[in-house]
Amino acid sequence: MIRYVAFVLLFTLTILPVCSGVAAESVSGEQLPPVTLAIPEDADHRSYLGLNGQPGESFDLKNIDADVLLIQFFSMYCPFCQEEAPLINELFQTILDFSSDDFSVKMIGIGTNNTNFEVGHYRSTYDIQFPVFPDLDMQSYNALGGKGTPSFIACRKTDDSECTIILRQSGGFNTVEEFFNQLLRKSGYR
Repeated sequence: MIRYVAFVLLFTLTILPVCSGVAAESVSGEQLPPVTLAIPEDADHRSYLGLNGQPGESFDLKNIDADVLLIQFFSMYCPFCQEEAPLINELFQTILDFSSDDFSVKMIGIGTNNTNFEVGHYRSTYDIQFPVFPDLDMQSYNALGGKGTPSFIACRKTDDSECTIILRQSGGFNTVEEFFNQLLRKSGYR
């Protein structure tokens, strides 16, 4: 019994710092740091991201073919992430419906402190359709200055293929429409 209580306490203390409430943060001209992930196995995800390499090869976030990239930090164990999953799916569909050859928004998820198995479980349990990546060692989370889960970072690609961070938000959002319009305003689209 003592081992069980110790396990639950340790697990809770490990996960709680990652789960967060809502807090928007202002950003001004911060460049997206180099972050590499593995090219997805799924051909549809590779096509969606505009990646030409082979599955498992590394790519930098700046290589994603999008004018605006929205990154969601989540954890399979985060109750807020689980609760918000239907809104996340609705947001992704809104992004798909909006994007065109003239101006595209793409979305990825990074599973903070999650293995490939945990990310896959989150994807299948909540029917997540956009590419999600494990970040077991939290290198991507730390490099991008993550602040809890769920949280979001958005960046806008400039003419020289650099990416400027335009939005940081810790916690979820109230409505898809409000959050998406905020993203478009900060991107300079609206």
